[in-house]
Amino acid sequence: MGSDSLVSFAERLRDVCEDHGDCNGAERSDRIHNQAQHALTVATELGLLIEPGCSWSDFLRDSKGNPIGTEHMVELDTASGLVGKTTVPPAFGVIPEVLRFSVAVVDPDSGAPRDREVIEFVDATPLEYLSRWEASNEFFGDNVQLVSVIRWSDGMVSFGITQPQYHGVPAEPRDIEEFFKDAGWTRLKDPSGHVIFFHYSFAVMAIDAEKRNCYLNKGGLQPFDVILCHPNDKMEEFLRIYPT
Repeated sequence: MGSDSLVSFAERLRDVCEDHGDCNGAERSDRIHNQAQHALTVATELGLLIEPGCSWSDFLRDSKGNPIGTEHMVELDTASGLVGKTTVPPAFGVIPEVLRFSVAVVDPDSGAPRDREVIEFVDATPLEYLSRWEASNEFFGDNVQLVSVIRWSDGMVSFGITQPQYHGVPAEPRDIEEFFKDAGWTRLKDPSGHVIFFHYSFAVMAIDAEKRNCYLNKGGLQPFDVILCHPNDKMEEFLRIYPT
């Protein structure tokens, strides 16, 4: 499918999900599961389905030399200069969401707040994951490609992507802020403490714009693991994106 694999797959999965209400259920875990099942169907249609004949846990056991993080297992192909990333099931990466937590109150009569809201990262759906990388390719000149959809023998599903290996040094916060502002982004104040920018022209939010996710080299600054998404109403209100 070449360089259009990510876009072609995402567009087809969106079409399939529009015809199936189970893709947009109330529970996030159900949305992840149902979208993943439809992703298997689309992968079969487009020739991207891989069935390795082992479970995810078996794959982990046999891949001890490869680093694994919250979102991906990572493999470096030195010959091609590409980084292979396999999503850690059952999620498809992470996405920011505003969550409410209870707060312990010493004096119940003090009037102190009994809960608080913060932005946390939660498991992302297949469509959220694909949209994130589509946006990264568009806004940051990245070249992420979807190369496989993996059905493990235990029923788990993963996406396999490739991304160029970026060299350089971690950018300092001032360099990151300058890069985003020069590209038309606005820094938002997050009470949770995340580094967040918003592009008002495209209604896109960039979160986790930290130095570990932005390298500085001779070509300039390159974000490569910054998470892009369209904030929902709750996120817009929490961050006061459109002040009244």
